[in-house]
Formats: sequence, C-alpha cells, structure tokens
Amino acid sequence: MREINIEELMAGYKGNPFNLMIKAHLKRHKKTDFYRQATLETIEMLPSSARHLAEGFIDRWSEAVYVYNKEFWHTDTSKIFLRIMEDARLVLESSGAPTDDETLFNMFQIVVLSYAYSASDQPKMRKFIGI
Repeated sequence: MREINIEELMAGYKGNPFNLMIKAHLKRHKKTDFYRQATLETIEMLPSSARHLAEGFIDRWSEAVYVYNKEFWHTDTSKIFLRIMEDARLVLESSGAPTDDETLFNMFQIVVLSYAYSASDQPKMRKFIGI
C-alpha cells in the first residue's frame, strides 16, 4: 500500500468544491450499504487506541453548525480537508492516540463516508448540498 502524502492530497483537492467529492462518491457507489460497510472498514484501519473516537468524531462533524450552511458544501475541498485533519489531530492528541498522516486521513475519510452515506438515501440533503 502506498504511503499517504497529505501535501499531495491537498494539492489534488484544491480548486474543487467539497460537494463534488460527495457527488463523486455517490456516482461510484449507489447503495447505502456500501457506505456503512466502508465506514466500518475505515474505522478498523485506525489504530486500536483511536477506534473508540470514530463515532464521536463522525457526530461532531455531522452536527457542526457549518454543515447546515450551503457555503460549507461549496468550499474548496482542500480547505475542508485541512479543517477536518486539524480537528482530527486535536481529538487524537487529547486522547493520546497516534496522529500520523494515515490515521488523520482515515479520520477524514470516515467523515466523508458518513456524508456520502447520508446523502445516498436523502434527496433533500443532496439538494441542499447542491448535487
């Protein structure tokens, strides 16, 4: 498996609105069950000391006030990526869990997968976020 390179990922995300990342996921995988399973598998990829933080982290990003702002979904993905990664670092550090790039990226992934999961069976959410 190739090592995660945060700088490369940020460069690749730059210039694309965040809602298009969710849309791309939905184009690739239509079934809601895929997202549930993918989220569980990604959580299993976290270090054991971080796994118990995953559900709370998903909730934290699902309930955050800015997700109810349409502007959030049209923000450059690289900026959202950085915000989630910085937040993940704080959460992981406060629990003494590792903050290596792979762990941080997987925390980002579980948030993205949870958004895709919600959007996969909620037409009102898809409309709100502009996809």
